[in-house]
Amino acid sequence: MSLNLEAVSRVQRAFVAGLAERTGDYAVCCQVLDADSGELQLGSLAAGGLATEVNTSTTSVSAANMASKTATISKQAYVLKHTVPWAEFNSDFTLDQAGLKMANASQQNINKQFFDGLEGLFSAAHPAAGTGIGEVGAAKTFIDTGLAYLQTEAGAGTQDNLLTSAFSESALDTAIQRLQNYKDQRGLPLNMGLNGNLCLVVGPKNRKSAGEVVGSMLSGADMQTNTLRALVADVVSFPFTTDEDDWFLIDRTQSPCGIWIKEAPTLEIRPSDDGIFVNIVAKWVSAFYTRPYEYGIIGSNVG
Repeated sequence: MSLNLEAVSRVQRAFVAGLAERTGDYAVCCQVLDADSGELQLGSLAAGGLATEVNTSTTSVSAANMASKTATISKQAYVLKHTVPWAEFNSDFTLDQAGLKMANASQQNINKQFFDGLEGLFSAAHPAAGTGIGEVGAAKTFIDTGLAYLQTEAGAGTQDNLLTSAFSESALDTAIQRLQNYKDQRGLPLNMGLNGNLCLVVGPKNRKSAGEVVGSMLSGADMQTNTLRALVADVVSFPFTTDEDDWFLIDRTQSPCGIWIKEAPTLEIRPSDDGIFVNIVAKWVSAFYTRPYEYGIIGSNVG
């Protein structure tokens, strides 16, 4: 059996159009990487920090240790396959719907990969867990309390990117304060969250309240100017797998986690070996990634 080339072309065009129209929600929340490699190597370097003043009485400057960390992300291949009788494949209904539905399904699968990955950060081991220089402390998870900076060095301290508060205007303000106060591994305040490029991620349960908190012109019972409105660019709602009460705040300019799309979704249409059926297959290669540092995200794990 030879396939009707015009029918194949219609399905392919619908698939491409569906991908263009249905940009994944993950792309709003993070940096999407497209490196073409067998494994993704993401590194960080504990360099910089607070400067030492040099004046007329300065005779020497102490050197600080420089430590590097690497996170290795493995590719993951995915496929969606449907089989239809050759006669049905040539129908207008199948041609118009198959491409669009396969495009939507592939994007929603990548969405799920990203948002499941976000939820997993409450329990995922931190890539820089350990007790040495440039590490964040033993047995630490990616979103945690007591994450160390300048460990074993002068000025050492800890910080938290974990909340346990239900979503509210006050809780969101606390998360933004955490981002602004957050320090890198050399103890330098990063002053994140004030660039108007924050993304708030909530479950459907909190979609309405999140939209009101971020979108309202006025704030609270005193009806003052809502300063949060200028900071949060997007609210994304997605049905989390395990806990609809959880929520996240991400500074997209830092984006310590995201999606790696090694191979973008493509659609193949082939006849079966016996010529009776048509196989419609969508394929892509993607993975959720985390960098070796956690700054740029605050998560609230509501019990």
